[in-house]
Amino acid sequence: MEEGGWFEYTQNWEAAGDDLAWPILAVAVRTDSELIYTGDSSGQLTTYTLNAPGEALDRQTSIKCAQAPVRRILPLQTSCAFVQTDDIVQVVADSGLRQCKWETSLNDAFVGAAISTNGTEAFVCTSAGSGTLLDLETEKIARRATVEASACAVQFTREVMLGTADGMLAVRDPRAAFSIVQSATVCSGAVSDMAVRDHNVYVCGGQQHTVQIYDVRKLAQPVRAVECDGQPTRLWAAESNLWISHEEGFVDTRSFASECQTMGTAYVEPELQDYAFISAFAAAPSERMALVADTTGVLYVWADCEEPLLSTGCVPDVQIGLNDMGQCWAAGADTLSFDDEHISLSCVDIPHAHEPLLSCMDADVEYDVGRPVSYVDAGVLSSLKMMDNVGYAPNPRKARRNQQPFGAHNWRFKWRDGVKDDDRELTQGRSKFLSQQRRYGHTPHASGRSKAALAQRAAEGNVPKHLQLMQIEYSRFGVEDFDFSLYNTTKWSGLEGNISNTYANALLQVLYFSPEFRQLTLSHCATNCPDANCLTCQLGLLFRMLGTAQGASCHATQLLQVLAQRPEATALGLLEDSHGNVMITYAVLAQRLMRFVLEQASNECRRLEIDSTNQQPRIVERVFGVTQQSTTECPVCHAANSRESHVFAIDLESPLSVGSSSGLAAVLAGGSASVRRAESMARNGRNQKVGFLELVSSSLVRHDTQRAWCASCKKFQLLNTEKRVSNMPEAYLALNFPPLSSTLDSASAASSPLLNASTSAAKSAAAENAGSWQMTLPTAFALQMSDSEMQALPVDEMEGNRAQSRFDLVAIVSSIRDTRRGPEHLVVHVRDPNDSAAWLLFNDFLVQRVSEESATVFNDWWRTPSIAVYAKAESQSLQGAIQTIAHYHPYKISTRILTVPRSTLDSQQQSATAGMSQRWNSNRSSSNGRMRNAAVPLTKFEAEQLEHSEFQCALDAEFVVLEDARMEVFSDGTRQVHRPAVHGLARLSAVRANGGDLHGVPFIDDYVAISRPVFDLATQYSGIHAGDLTVGVSPYKLSTMKEVYKKLRLLIDSNCIIIGHGLKHDFRVCNIVVPLHLQKDTMLLYQSPSHIRPVSLRFLYWYFSRKSIQTREHSSVEDAQATLKVYESYVQCVAEGKSVETVLDDIYAVGSSMSWKLPDQKI
Repeated sequence: MEEGGWFEYTQNWEAAGDDLAWPILAVAVRTDSELIYTGDSSGQLTTYTLNAPGEALDRQTSIKCAQAPVRRILPLQTSCAFVQTDDIVQVVADSGLRQCKWETSLNDAFVGAAISTNGTEAFVCTSAGSGTLLDLETEKIARRATVEASACAVQFTREVMLGTADGMLAVRDPRAAFSIVQSATVCSGAVSDMAVRDHNVYVCGGQQHTVQIYDVRKLAQPVRAVECDGQPTRLWAAESNLWISHEEGFVDTRSFASECQTMGTAYVEPELQDYAFISAFAAAPSERMALVADTTGVLYVWADCEEPLLSTGCVPDVQIGLNDMGQCWAAGADTLSFDDEHISLSCVDIPHAHEPLLSCMDADVEYDVGRPVSYVDAGVLSSLKMMDNVGYAPNPRKARRNQQPFGAHNWRFKWRDGVKDDDRELTQGRSKFLSQQRRYGHTPHASGRSKAALAQRAAEGNVPKHLQLMQIEYSRFGVEDFDFSLYNTTKWSGLEGNISNTYANALLQVLYFSPEFRQLTLSHCATNCPDANCLTCQLGLLFRMLGTAQGASCHATQLLQVLAQRPEATALGLLEDSHGNVMITYAVLAQRLMRFVLEQASNECRRLEIDSTNQQPRIVERVFGVTQQSTTECPVCHAANSRESHVFAIDLESPLSVGSSSGLAAVLAGGSASVRRAESMARNGRNQKVGFLELVSSSLVRHDTQRAWCASCKKFQLLNTEKRVSNMPEAYLALNFPPLSSTLDSASAASSPLLNASTSAAKSAAAENAGSWQMTLPTAFALQMSDSEMQALPVDEMEGNRAQSRFDLVAIVSSIRDTRRGPEHLVVHVRDPNDSAAWLLFNDFLVQRVSEESATVFNDWWRTPSIAVYAKAESQSLQGAIQTIAHYHPYKISTRILTVPRSTLDSQQQSATAGMSQRWNSNRSSSNGRMRNAAVPLTKFEAEQLEHSEFQCALDAEFVVLEDARMEVFSDGTRQVHRPAVHGLARLSAVRANGGDLHGVPFIDDYVAISRPVFDLATQYSGIHAGDLTVGVSPYKLSTMKEVYKKLRLLIDSNCIIIGHGLKHDFRVCNIVVPLHLQKDTMLLYQSPSHIRPVSLRFLYWYFSRKSIQTREHSSVEDAQATLKVYESYVQCVAEGKSVETVLDDIYAVGSSMSWKLPDQKI
């Protein structure tokens, strides 16, 4: 290999299990040794050393440093590294030992970290705007400060430089209490990365294809710009070159000798797998090697020679063998030099223990400590005086001496008397809990606020109650006790927001109220789709549930879990972290999620298309796709080429960059448009104030200049690129609004009537200096094609002699920045399909009818638009294509899934089950009476009964605990549940209830394969043992959750009568809504109005049959058969004319006499 020619040195890939690897999110190289650091999304920190070319790296250490993803690794000079995750920053030695750590508070996350030049201090910042200076030598906190809450890039030299999500660069002086020295807006979007060399700072971000160079001493204007061949995402300043990683998947360099205007010799472009992206990048200090990691867990190592040297000042490691260790220990500890950092402490032996150590504790001696101590009043802390490490403060006389109140009385008062707090405007004073309503009645109380008072509160700038973040409260009966009907009086169903990534609820409602797209998803989910993680199938099943729920509250748990399992979603940053935080605003995140979902649906719905030719776009592209013509022209040889593509939304330009003189000057100085474009803007008078339609018109044509390879000139040139919208979608046009800069002032806002400066006195301190929109969205507008240009016009200016299309507003996704009550969240306004003049508000599970003005008018600082969806007035050709697909692929789940049940996991289990079958049958099955799936498929006659709605069955399910409950324990033993335990379906069984020879025989007995970690199998109550739900290990026939769900969906769509005990909880965990007329719940049938206590299935079965069930472990088949017997006893009692109340009184009398405990032996 010739010197200077870069080539792929090796690849490294380590699977975490099941041939899958975690995405690598951080890579670093030490400056004083040949050591490579990697950190992945599971929190694993691994170190490697180089091997021969083509061979895998030698792994040195691998530790689990956190439960959250590793975001940043910063090597230190003391054989250790500074590691940043979402909830912990820590110093980890090269040997794998943790030296010190600092944790963030709850609902907060670290978003940036940087090391000082001398390596003795570190600066970290959080998503809540808290900056902390850490002294790494003393391992203490040196100073705290309030910084930008949207910081996403950090550098630490003499000053601390913070790049924010809205494109601002702030320089803060740590010697002056971190006050802002300079600040400037450096890019239109979020700052992706920064690099510092001497007094220059290199910044990239937004959608720009340039790297801006600023002088730290004067940030007013950039010194120069570095044109890139792609969109730069990561920067690293070496000794002689600036390394740039691009979103397109390659890395190149710029020489500092030529002020970054000429390219260096290094060029790295690994062959990434499909749907893979570069997730981390690092270059060796010697600049002889580069490391690139992608989202599939592959680490690509590139070098310019076969024997590269990573570091510039490598110190050989001291190798101490076993014999040397023994000699060191035999010679005594005084022979070891503990000042030598190259001597490992592992050479000092540990004495052998003959008895159990104190640290080896049994599980039965571990217990929760209960509720933590309440925080001390801030007024007390402000007057605190320290003396001999003891703090003294005057007693405020608010509590008893030496006692800290817990506030348990207030909580018990709320529980006993029902919730009459801030939500009384929504619940009309009624309790939120069904158990309290049954106990105290349903009498509503006066809200205590008149309409005039509510209007005055809105005028003061406060967020109305129906737009605030909706939170579910939990009683001791769990989430099933929460009365969602108090928040929804319509027939449309909302989505609950008590799980991760529920910011997607607003977008899911938009897609549901798109009939064409909804029909495509319904047709697709009824097909035999083999993909267990198909998003379109999950969308169709969710839309089917929303369409049949009739106003009942739903939740998208299954769809969001599938989304979290998609590696593309992780790579694109569409998921929240463990604390529920994101790196960008939810408004931008919803736009990215919509593009991702529609792209996945476009690929997954190809099998629905009747016409297999490629002459027309895909069916989803016809519904939402915007045809865009991209033309690239070389200004030297005038060679041009064009291509056509489809995008699913139009990104609107910022109002500040369209129509204002400052925007025109920025175009001329920044090089983001050609001179011809700038002259055209000036000639047409585009520097005047623009409205919403002018903003749409200007966004239909985009001009850009980027450095790329010209095939005619045979060299790199500055090519002019024009992206012009040539055709609109046939159904829905989505418009993405840009995020406004947090530094919007009155002068900038005055240049556009769409903006409003932040001068309102009603705004809180946290939202100060944040601009807002000042506009009213038009309910309809027209798009006119004139001279190959498209223009947006008002509806009253439509002309009949030109090609025009009318678009009506149907949905608006808005971001609510209620900084005084909670984090940002999304709401959606949708036009009522049954009444074009009415609008519906969806705020998670809250659904209300609102006026058109409240939906389309934006004049408050706390509400900003994210997505606006307009529907095309006429789309006959698309409607014909949708009807054809619905004809050939109707929504009708085939009964073959019950008559000939098969699973996509069968092929994976056959080889593993064959090897363990004999051992399992001879040992485990015979020892505890457990056996394999006992289901007998439906016969042809039974399938016909099911199709004709003449079938009924008894159903039971077993669950495992995926996440433990979060609760608060008071000193008197009472508990408050903040979030109940998260359960997952483990086994579903259904037995026949139609009579005949197969009466009581199960036809469904499915074990659900679970790939995510399980907190508790709850074997005593579920009958599930370790390995029962693992593919390749379980002795049972496993099914995917989608396959089990479709069987349950088929029963409900066929109007099958379902008999069960506690069906409300079972159906909720299964994420399905069943009409009440199809449910026969024995727990409710045998519920006495005069008794609150429900009767267990085990006692009811013993009462009627004098036999016991659940003697060892629960079995869903046994419980379903027992439920059927109990229900048949109820039917027989009614048929014989017996009084059900008399039977209930006798059941409660017998139960009370036996203390509800069954005899030890069967009777």
